[in-house]
Amino acid sequence: MTASNVNIAPLSSLPVELIFRILSFADNKTIIFSFGNVCKRFRSIINSYNQYDIDFRSVSKPYFDAICHFITPENIISLTLSNSNRTTNQISLFLSLVPFEKCIRLRSLTLVDIDENDFHTIFQLKNMIVSLSFTFRKKNSIQNPKTLPLIYTIISNENLQHLDFGLSWNRMEALPWPNQCRLESLILSSRISFKKFSSILSHCSKLKRLLLQDCVMEDLTEIDRSTTYPQLTSLAFDDSELHMDEFELLLSLTPSLQHLHIVGETDLFDGACWEKFIQKHLKNLNRFEFAFCGNTDYEFNNPTDVESLITSYRTPFWIENKHWFVICYYFKKSAIYSLYSLPICKTKVRFYPHEDKITCSTHSTLYNDASMTDNVHEMQLNLTNLMAHYDRNAKNALPSSPFFRKMNKLLLLTGNEWPDGSSEYLSAFIDLSCIVELSVSVDFDPNDISNTLTNITNLLKETSNLQSLTIDSSSTNAENICLLVPNHIKHLQVAIQSIDEMKLIVERLKQLSSITFNMLLDINSFLPDFLTWLMEKRNQSTYRNDTGYFSIWFNKNTAQIP
Repeated sequence: MTASNVNIAPLSSLPVELIFRILSFADNKTIIFSFGNVCKRFRSIINSYNQYDIDFRSVSKPYFDAICHFITPENIISLTLSNSNRTTNQISLFLSLVPFEKCIRLRSLTLVDIDENDFHTIFQLKNMIVSLSFTFRKKNSIQNPKTLPLIYTIISNENLQHLDFGLSWNRMEALPWPNQCRLESLILSSRISFKKFSSILSHCSKLKRLLLQDCVMEDLTEIDRSTTYPQLTSLAFDDSELHMDEFELLLSLTPSLQHLHIVGETDLFDGACWEKFIQKHLKNLNRFEFAFCGNTDYEFNNPTDVESLITSYRTPFWIENKHWFVICYYFKKSAIYSLYSLPICKTKVRFYPHEDKITCSTHSTLYNDASMTDNVHEMQLNLTNLMAHYDRNAKNALPSSPFFRKMNKLLLLTGNEWPDGSSEYLSAFIDLSCIVELSVSVDFDPNDISNTLTNITNLLKETSNLQSLTIDSSSTNAENICLLVPNHIKHLQVAIQSIDEMKLIVERLKQLSSITFNMLLDINSFLPDFLTWLMEKRNQSTYRNDTGYFSIWFNKNTAQIP
């Protein structure tokens, strides 16, 4: 049979079940605004499609409104709502547009910066949620006395398997933990006491994965070493201040660990201590990720000195048995070292000039393997200091390909002048096409303003997928800001010095979905006049006036899906 004789069924004739399967690989914008407009049958199919995964973070308000008016609540299985500065008051607006009690098939829910009142509204009814993540907009000032009992009830839900939330220290310690909790995965973006750590594991017999900011060990003599928690197979500390002896005590209670992740800044760098402890207490451990930072007793001046920090990681246990490799960066000016397992597990890093650091690694082909940095998603660097050591005429001055391939957030600091050639320099070791958030801290020197604007503009041209731009400067004006911001920027944060500057930016930069003004003046006396003007220009926009900030989520007079 030749290819010309094969009958290929048109898409429009496929069974609904198969079309549902195809739609599961498409985004909501494509499904609703493209596929659904092809024909009446497709429109009918998307109206009955019951697998919608909706993420409203960073969306435009017209898009949000259109989805809320189109969607059938019963068809949503996953939902993300956010009250961040990019989508102010979104959660309460969603609740006014969509009857939440009809979201009966909802299995995954993420709530970013939710207000307490909305939190109570959402969870007043029984639900079937399997995965839940939430943060309060003001987690340190929870007012409603019924909030902690409500969280207790949520945790007690027998359907809930994954939970991610954070509270202040006092609230977290006061939160009781239910008996027979069925959680399998728990992420707590806060510190907890060892007593709370033990209580959680005692009540969660099915808990396999636990991620903490840190665990505070008040009294080591109170630890009952006869009680262990063998159900736990993965444990992570995101910002720990525990010492080695404290970790040894705590980890001896979790003998079944297969994965251990530690970001710490204390005396944790001794590979010999870890080797001895793992062999004795963590025999199932097959993945050990760490980032240890500390100071040396005296200044190291050559690679031989720095090599002494990783000598204990060159034993057969690390290299041949576990295949665990490390890299150490030593910063000469500050006498600080950073010791990372490979691939680097830390998602946020600072980048320093090569002339200020000495690097050693147990991985022989590190610089030929860019995957070693694929977990790094956010970087801060001082562009002026870096480029002060850069000789563009030097042979092999820059790498041949970017070493940071998956970084999406970049924070740039500069001095009075923006260095020439910065785009070429940055693109040599960072894939700028992956950057979606950029923050620049710069002083706009009046004597060098033209050069600064040109260099920033050149950089923005290289960041083709950039969505969010923050300009941290009190020395520029609205005219220069409008000149800088390209059409592909959807979210802007900038300092302003007058109401007139706010109006000018809103009027000129019509492509923005949101803006946050860092207020260098007291806006309250001018606010009624500005809001009247704003509603005339962008009716039904939402806004929030916080201390020092004023955020707007723009509506558009003509409905337009970005």
